[in-house]
Order: sequence, then structure tokens, then C-alpha cells
Amino acid sequence: MCTVICAWFGRAGTGRAGYQMKNRDKWITIAFLIFILVIPLVTVARNMLPGQGGQELSEDEKTVLEQNGAITEDGNVHTGNTGTGDGTAQGNQPKATGFAKLQSGIDQFTDGLFGRTKLIAFNTGLTSLLTGGTYIESTQTLKGKNNMFFYKTELDGKPIWDYMGINHFTDEEMAAIAANLTATREHLNAVGIEFYTMCIPNKEIIYAENMPDTIARVNEVSRGEQLADYLHENTDLVFVYPKDALMANKDKIQLYYSTDSHSNQVGAFVNMQEFFRTVYDTHAEIDSVTFRTDATDYAGDLVTMAGLTDKYDIDTVYVFEQDSADRAQYHDQVLLYVGDSFGGFLSQICKGYYKEVYWEDARDFQYSMLDRYNPDVVIWERAERYCEVFAEPILIK
Repeated sequence: MCTVICAWFGRAGTGRAGYQMKNRDKWITIAFLIFILVIPLVTVARNMLPGQGGQELSEDEKTVLEQNGAITEDGNVHTGNTGTGDGTAQGNQPKATGFAKLQSGIDQFTDGLFGRTKLIAFNTGLTSLLTGGTYIESTQTLKGKNNMFFYKTELDGKPIWDYMGINHFTDEEMAAIAANLTATREHLNAVGIEFYTMCIPNKEIIYAENMPDTIARVNEVSRGEQLADYLHENTDLVFVYPKDALMANKDKIQLYYSTDSHSNQVGAFVNMQEFFRTVYDTHAEIDSVTFRTDATDYAGDLVTMAGLTDKYDIDTVYVFEQDSADRAQYHDQVLLYVGDSFGGFLSQICKGYYKEVYWEDARDFQYSMLDRYNPDVVIWERAERYCEVFAEPILIK
């Protein structure tokens, strides 16, 4: 590095040898600049071609997204799915504005960088090779035991901190969440809408035995469990944190994908049955309903982010047969499910138990949606890594 810098300032040496060194270093620098510029330029040129804007989804990705309510009938992906009990997509999403629009544009550009996937795959493959398959270098994906992958980002919640138990809420923060949820319930109840909340445990909490030994747990009570305990002890709110139900069923069948950060539809079924047990005092076991197997070679979001889809296409995709739902658990009501990416899976389960089911991404929720859907029941769900969001009054006009 010093030689390159000196070369540009004419101090790399004197005479013929010095001239040759300066010339070589200039060409090295020019080659480097071309390399870092050509990828964005090729990306821009490619995206200008007809039909080339953005990344193409693989058939496996399309299949799983469609099964979980995240693809419309015309094949477009949307984060906030709305659908009736028969799976019909309806409604349009609000457009992002200001900083959110800028951030979205940057994300789309970087996600579509020419050669990005191959470079990521090379990096993770190299680190895996050098460590005997025990470690991969990735800013978002952590490889655990038994080929189970975990989400380690600190930019999209902090799931590893949740697992370690080092980011507990203060009493003041939990009191603020309790106050907001209570106010939200009172506001919705006043207009004839039932209101409930769900917090879905992070995968690291349920499959802690597959986490790397190098990550120590300081406190085995995560902040999701801490919040649930606080709300149960200090309020009369319905706050469903289905950790115990998931732990009781995880040895029967896999509940979270090995290669994905989400639960599969069996896990979603367990989560919703815990909701039904809490709210309606009814319950059904996994073996009382039918799940069909649609694929056995699914590669989820975690290995996709790490560029390892070819090596770890190992997951089974289960799809809930809505006709197998116990009609004794059926509710002749309209359900609006406001949540995050887990909402697609959970809303698909709910379609077997409610007259109509709509799902909206909480980030895009607008109060006018209550008038659009006219729900009898609203469930506000967040994954554990987002549970601080329960302090935000998004459902109050």
C-alpha cells in the first residue's frame, strides 16, 4: 500500500527501476478502479434491459412464497399480503416515501449487483473450506450444529443478543409497551374490534441446542419471554408467546426451517393453536390435521444470503391443508393480521379457522385499512427480535 501511495506522488524510486515501479503501480491502481466501477455499471446496464429489473426468484422461492401468501395472482411479491379465506389477493400496498423510498432503492440496487451472488458464495465457501465446514464468513448468517443456520444480523433486530439474554427491557420500557397495548385494545374495543397480540420466539430460542458453543448465554430468559412474563403479571392483556408449545412439539417434527429464519407451516400451526388455547380455550394437536409435503429440497433465506443455496437445499416444505381444520374451532369472523414476515405463514393457518383473513405488514399499516377490511378481530404479531415495536401506537388513530 505504501508503494502504491508513493508511486502516485513520484517517490517510489529513481532511475529506470523507479520508473518501472511507478508505471506498474499505476496500472495496478487503474485495474482496481476499473474492477470496482465495472460491477455497478454492468448492473445499471443490465437493469435497463427489458424484463431485467431486479432479481429473478428461483422456482423453489416462488413455490414457498406462494404457499405462504406472499405472491399475488399475477406473480408479484409483496411484503404485506391481503387475502380472503380462499386465498384471493386484494388491495394495494402504500408506496414508500422520503428516506424509506431512498433506502428501498439502495437495497434493490445492491441486491441486484452483477456477480454479487457468486462473490458471496465464493467468500462463504472459502471460509467453510478453511475451517472444515464449521464456520462461514457472513454478516447475516451463522452456521450452527446439524446443518442448522441462524440469523445473526444486528441491523434487522438483534436475534443473537436475544439468545444471549443481554438486551433485556427496563421496567420503564415494559411499562410503556403495556400502556400502549392497553390503549390500543381500549381503542379497538370501543369500535367493536377484538384485539390480541402475539410474539413469535426467535429460532435461536427454540433450537438452542444447535447454536455454536462459542456463543454463551448470559441469561436463558430472552427479552420476549421477559416481556410476556411482565405483561401476564401486571396486566390483563392477551399476549401470546408460544415458546412452551413449540418446545413441547419440536421433537415430533421440525418446526423451523434449518436454512431459513422462519418457522415452517407446522410451527405456524403450533403457534396459532396456542393462540386458540389462550383466547378460545380450544386446542388441536399436530397429528389431528393434514400437512402435505410440497418439496424436500428447499433452500431458505439464510443460505440464500450466504450464497449457499446449491449446497444446502435440504429443507422440507409442509403445507397446511385448510380443509383438515377442526370445524369446532371455526369462527364466523373477519380477521386482520398485522405483523411481519411470519404473518404470511400464520395467516395461511388462520384461513382454515376464520371466515375471512387479511394480512398486512405492520410497517405499511395505515389506520384506513380498518375501514377497508372491517375486521371483527385484529391480531398484532411481531417476531421476538422486533418486540420493542409494541411500544409504537400504530393501531391508534
